[in-house]
Amino acid sequence: MRATRVMARFGAVGFVAVALAACGGGGSSSGGSSGYKEPTGPPVKTVTIEAANLFFRPKALSAPSGILKVVLKNSESGAHTLVFDGVHGFELQVSGDGDSDAKKIQLAKGKHVFYCTIPGHREAGMEGTLTTT
Repeated sequence: MRATRVMARFGAVGFVAVALAACGGGGSSSGGSSGYKEPTGPPVKTVTIEAANLFFRPKALSAPSGILKVVLKNSESGAHTLVFDGVHGFELQVSGDGDSDAKKIQLAKGKHVFYCTIPGHREAGMEGTLTTT
């Protein structure tokens, strides 16, 4: 009976280790294992978003539709991310004051919600919209 419990625990630990390895562990701003592929060609505009103590600035911005270069700049000591709803794999990451990350994205006309994925940050106000025309 005791041997069965021990084996079950080792099996559970092994399952968790395999699951974590499959998830890829840490992100990479260059795409890494996220599967995101930046669009080719020059951006029609560069938009810069500041991340700070639980806010993005500006919270709402606009740009032409098409390929955009999105720059995330950190102006405080905490870590933040920026993702867009519906754009699988796109993620910018910053950690520490002065850190920045940038990547191109192609967006059709419409309203696009972006937010920070760090637990509690979106709920605290780290969400905004980029409207493309």
